[in-house]
Amino acid sequence: MKLQIVVPVEGATPFLEFFDTLDEKQRQKLMSLFAMLLQSPAAVMREPYVKHFSIERYQALYELRAKSKNLVRIIFTLTDSGDILFLAPFIKRHKRNTMQALERSLDYLAYIKDGSCSIQELSIKFFLNGGITV
Repeated sequence: MKLQIVVPVEGATPFLEFFDTLDEKQRQKLMSLFAMLLQSPAAVMREPYVKHFSIERYQALYELRAKSKNLVRIIFTLTDSGDILFLAPFIKRHKRNTMQALERSLDYLAYIKDGSCSIQELSIKFFLNGGITV
């Protein structure tokens, strides 16, 4: 299993931009969730860590949940090869934030199909730097 992110052909990578805005504690929480996903995905792929969306339009999507002073969420999907593809990270302040992220996630999946976005594996360098991409 690999952790992957969406990379637009032009512009900044949303996942990396979002990660850079988080404080150290929030980054560490997410890093520990990433490690758990890689080591024992079956244990993490349930609440309170992960929520699977049951509405038909969003059935392929999941929400990774990290709780600190803010509710940090990342919408993701599972690829055909069983990898995790992170799509839309966000801070949940209102219910509409989740709906906006779900719609953005569907857009990213469409962009991947039409070639205006690609998929990149989160490198070991990302993890060794504590998620700091600068």
